[in-house]
Amino acid sequence: MDFAPHVTTSQSPQLEAFRTAVLEDPSLQEQLRAAGDGDDQKFIAAVLNLGRERGFALAAADVQGSFRERMLDVHRPFLTGSRSTPPPPAGWLPIRAAWQDGELYANWAHFGARSLRDPFFEGEVNRSLSRPFNRLVAYLTPLDKLAEWLDAHAHLRPDGFIFHMSRCGSTLVSQMLAALPSNISISEASPIDAVIQARHWRPDLDEERQARWLASIVGAFGQQRSGAERNYFIKLDCWHTAALPLLRRVFPDVPWVFLFRDPVEVIVSHLRMPGAQMVPRGIGPDLYGIERSYGSGTTEDYYARVLAKVAEPVMQHYSAGGGLLVNYSELPDAFFTAILPHFGMACSAADRAAMADVARYDAKGPWYEFTPDSAAKQQEATAAVRAAAGRWAAPLYQELEALRVGR
Repeated sequence: MDFAPHVTTSQSPQLEAFRTAVLEDPSLQEQLRAAGDGDDQKFIAAVLNLGRERGFALAAADVQGSFRERMLDVHRPFLTGSRSTPPPPAGWLPIRAAWQDGELYANWAHFGARSLRDPFFEGEVNRSLSRPFNRLVAYLTPLDKLAEWLDAHAHLRPDGFIFHMSRCGSTLVSQMLAALPSNISISEASPIDAVIQARHWRPDLDEERQARWLASIVGAFGQQRSGAERNYFIKLDCWHTAALPLLRRVFPDVPWVFLFRDPVEVIVSHLRMPGAQMVPRGIGPDLYGIERSYGSGTTEDYYARVLAKVAEPVMQHYSAGGGLLVNYSELPDAFFTAILPHFGMACSAADRAAMADVARYDAKGPWYEFTPDSAAKQQEATAAVRAAAGRWAAPLYQELEALRVGR
């Protein structure tokens, strides 16, 4: 088999040959993961020893350097001169998707059977890259190759999609789902976002091809890595409401929920700490089609317009079916009374207790107990916040509320 990993030219030929051997040999991968994978220096020593046994003359400095280069490579949205590999064996998940010569590639890391419990998938990526094995070995696969690979890897279709306005309880919902080892709960995974936004970067991308990519990347995250997984849920980024038609086309039978909140409280939250979606071009080229002005009150105005852009597609497509509207004020009770039934998920008393226990803590900082903050945010809201919310987002909020109450 003739392939090489995604590497940079500064690495030694001997190390590159060894990495190629590792990619071709799952048993060698297991040896490396078992040999000091929690400690860089022990792991490097294991690499040198295992390499020597197979006739490779490796240097510790080259292995250490490959760690740094892998960390740089995995964060690049565009690649140059990178060679693809076949898809990985079982137990690997995509951690990034990057473009090269107009094609989208999945960059993988080994997760084994470990459940995903971080509030956001980005935390899982950082955790995976803390392991030296994942900084040495890299599979890089064209997304066009994934459909065939999925045929040989047991995976689930999604049981539910979670859309949200932002800062309105969606992380709590995904964390409650993640409390059960029988659930796969993916929270805002960047490879899924890269596929959804693919036509922003390649306007000529064929819709059918994008749909195949989406089915494949979602399937890759739905792998039954431990064998205990029975249900599969995906929390999307807030700007993915614009992709509702695409997601419904690829997964027409998958139910979805949209969580929303009084826009005054959401704007206050973003004024405290803006999300990436509130930074112009922070998540893609001209995603909303609105311009940001600067001056008194313009920040509040821009944030309210973004919230309106997030909510508009929900209003446009809600009548097509499959959706459930949930107000932040209904949580956590609505998780059991509305969301789980909508997703068709039955659970035991023990399951309910495990998921309810998660609601005691802050979803984004689960080491803190949760403290309600709606009253504080309402009190903090300035006249500029209320004016902006009233001008752009409040009418949509009221329409959503009317639909929710009538459900």
